Amino acid sequence: MNVFETNAAELEKLRQRVLDLSRKRRESPKHEAAWHEAARIFHEAYDTLAFPGGLSREFELLRIGDAAAIEMAVQFLEANPWYFRSGYYKADILRLLRKHPLNEDQGARMRKLILERVQGLPVREIRAFARFTPKVTTPEFEAEIVNIAENANRQVARHAQWVLDCLKSDGKIPRQA
Repeated sequence: MNVFETNAAELEKLRQRVLDLSRKRRESPKHEAAWHEAARIFHEAYDTLAFPGGLSREFELLRIGDAAAIEMAVQFLEANPWYFRSGYYKADILRLLRKHPLNEDQGARMRKLILERVQGLPVREIRAFARFTPKVTTPEFEAEIVNIAENANRQVARHAQWVLDCLKSDGKIPRQA
């Protein structure tokens, strides 16, 4: 288990404690105080556990194109941690990564990641991955996406089509009629 997964598991544990205590909070002042304390602990730990070194710091560094922050962002996306609001953060990270150059290795890793996400479970950030695709595409990658769109089940084919649409329109997914 990597640091992203370890932190995500800790965040989910803290969040579950808040949820468990919320069910009893109206039973007594003691229960309400315990719930407030659990919520305080969760919120104080969130920024640090959501991303090593702090989520807000990572976003600041990504905005200015810091090379180490870009690498950490790619690693975060590869680790794919699941916790409260992580899908929104993944989409935000992809949006910021689109603005900065990636090295060859990072581009290859992102192509691999896009292929995994397209063929995986439907997740909130799938459209952000599709919008990111023009940044890292290659003819071989596009051919693989076309193959997936033509030969996969309906859900996977739809995700692959979103990627193809973004490749045709430089990162924009056309609205459905």
